[in-house]
Amino acid sequence: MYLKINNLSVGYNQKAVLSEINLQAQKGDFIALVGKNGAGKSTFLKAFSGILPILSGKILLDEIDLLSLSIKDRARYVSIVLTDRIDVPMSVREFLSLGRQPYANLMGSFSKRDIQIIDEVGDVLKISRFFDRKITELSDGERQKVLIGRALVQETPVLLLDEPTTHLDMENKAILINKLLKISKKQNKIIIISTHDINLILPKINKVWLTDKTIVEKLRKSDLTDLFQPDLIKYDTDCHIFRLL
Repeated sequence: MYLKINNLSVGYNQKAVLSEINLQAQKGDFIALVGKNGAGKSTFLKAFSGILPILSGKILLDEIDLLSLSIKDRARYVSIVLTDRIDVPMSVREFLSLGRQPYANLMGSFSKRDIQIIDEVGDVLKISRFFDRKITELSDGERQKVLIGRALVQETPVLLLDEPTTHLDMENKAILINKLLKISKKQNKIIIISTHDINLILPKINKVWLTDKTIVEKLRKSDLTDLFQPDLIKYDTDCHIFRLL
C-alpha cells in the first residue's frame, strides 16, 4: 500500500492555508506532522479525512482516488482523531461501535466480527474496564483513549491523529506513542500524528512532515530547527533532542 498526495491545496472559503503539497508514504510509516500553532496542521488532517473540502489536488491510496469517494466509503480508508471534546450521552462501548458504521449492513446491525474488533481494541488500549461507563463520566485522558479507540475500531489503512497526547500525562503520552508505533508496524497502517511533543516522538517516527505554507518532508530530524527561534531552542545532535538555550 502506498499513499500519494499530489499538488494538494487546503483551506477555508476558497482561501488556501497550505498549497502545492506533494508527499508520499507507504504501509507501516509512522509520520510526525509538525509546525507552529496556526500553521495548518489541523486543516490538512480535516481536509484529508473529508471533514473539509479539498481546494485542489489529489490523494491516492494505491490506485484509489480518495477524493472521488463518498464520505461513508472514504471512512473505510481513513479515520481521524480530533482534539474536540466529546460530551455525548453514550456508553464507551456504544461510542466505539460508531467506528464500525462504515461496515454495518442496511439494517445498521453489527456482526460478531464487529463486536470482536471492539473488544480487541478495548484490550489494546486498556479501556475495556469502563466499557459500560458514560463518556461524560470519564477524565480527559480517558476520553482521549476512547477517541483513539473509535478510530482503531474503524480498521482503516490510514489513521490521522490531531494532537492525541494533549490530555495525557508524560507516562501515558509515552505509552500511547509506543502503542501507535506497534500498531503501525503490526497492522501495516500509515499513521500521521500532528504533535508538539517533538522530543517524545522523534525517536519513534520514521518520517517528519513540516508545515509552513506547504508541507515538506524533512529527511533529517535536525532540520526541524527551522521551527524555533535559534536563540531559544537548539537541536542537540549528540542526544537527538531539542534543548532550551
